[in-house]
Amino acid sequence: MEFEDQVLQDFLEPQKRDFGGKVEIDDGLWALFTVPAPDALANAIARSLLREVTFAHDTGPSADDQWTLYYVDTTNRPAAQHWLDDLTAILSGTIRPISPAHRALINEIVSSDKPHRVAQQISELHARGEISAAIFRDPTTVRSLLDRLHQREPLFFSAFLTLLTHHLIDLVVLLQQLITEDVALASEIVKSGLSRDPFLQSRQDAAAEIRNALLRFQIINPIDQQKNTAISNPYAVYLDVVCLGEKISAPIDGTVVTVPRQNFIDAIHSIRRALYAGEPFGNLDTQVPWMTNDIAYAFRFIKQCVETHSELKPIDTLAMLERAVEA
Repeated sequence: MEFEDQVLQDFLEPQKRDFGGKVEIDDGLWALFTVPAPDALANAIARSLLREVTFAHDTGPSADDQWTLYYVDTTNRPAAQHWLDDLTAILSGTIRPISPAHRALINEIVSSDKPHRVAQQISELHARGEISAAIFRDPTTVRSLLDRLHQREPLFFSAFLTLLTHHLIDLVVLLQQLITEDVALASEIVKSGLSRDPFLQSRQDAAAEIRNALLRFQIINPIDQQKNTAISNPYAVYLDVVCLGEKISAPIDGTVVTVPRQNFIDAIHSIRRALYAGEPFGNLDTQVPWMTNDIAYAFRFIKQCVETHSELKPIDTLAMLERAVEA
């Protein structure tokens, strides 16, 4: 049985808030959904949602037979909670959460003795659409990445460059964490003489590409070649987004239009929902069934921005645009 997205959202919101694997109903058993036993529709939705999940789960009545409980054990609880978070994100058009397995990879790269291989694994996940841009967003993790660059390991320079190339490091956090010594390190390596050792030369080449990326996004000021203290959001600068409080100044076909920030976010979420459903970005226009007057102007600006930045995947541009206007 198929259900409308809004019906699913209306079911999931209170279930995730009140249960969602957070309530222990017995020793080692956690309620994912709790539905009134006589509610045929709610039970049909719960069964439909759980029909194809990969984690083990079970169903049973409450002690008083008033409720139907859909639950998981402690072993399957993390997978069930991630599935629920992911499903909610898909339906709402928000950025999908990182799975426990992918989170382990993110944590591993900081200390791995083969960081280039871990970075490649993460970049392949990104290429397949399994993770989104800017997943390295924790300030401590980003600072750890920068700190390890100072160990001057050629393989880590390669790993860091891979993460930057695939837009996996949040540039707002990177700008906040960058210090003078980081910029000086990159400049020193770039300016050093060519090495006959190909391993060391690969570090110099990677350092040059890292520095070029930081210049492109104006994290390094192109004028004085130091950390750019004149900006706070590299995404807003790169994508030419002007956010003034709760208003977005959006140039559309040569005319500047003021768009409420919430309408801009709603447009991003609507587009992302369509992409999650498999709709190619090029097929989207102002005639799609979900278009409203509230988001039409924002949609036109976003579409214009995506098309202008064809070097980025549309799903990454959406993530950057949303990050550009975060309060």
